[in-house]
Amino acid sequence: MSNPLDVQQTLDHCMLTIRGATEAMAGDMLDAAMRLGAAEMMLASARHAVHKRVALVPQTRLDTGEEPAGR
Repeated sequence: MSNPLDVQQTLDHCMLTIRGATEAMAGDMLDAAMRLGAAEMMLASARHAVHKRVALVPQTRLDTGEEPAGR
């Protein structure tokens, strides 16, 4: 996951997995638990990618565009 499109695709897939788990929950709790576990891993992966990307972006002040003190 190196770009925002990859993150968005992962999140979309995660939402589909969660919907599938919701539908499976009524009949098969094990299947639902497996799907929710997969969704949890996808969310963790997307979260990590977003945090990693944010760390690479230079931090600027939104109101002035100036670099924060100490940079």
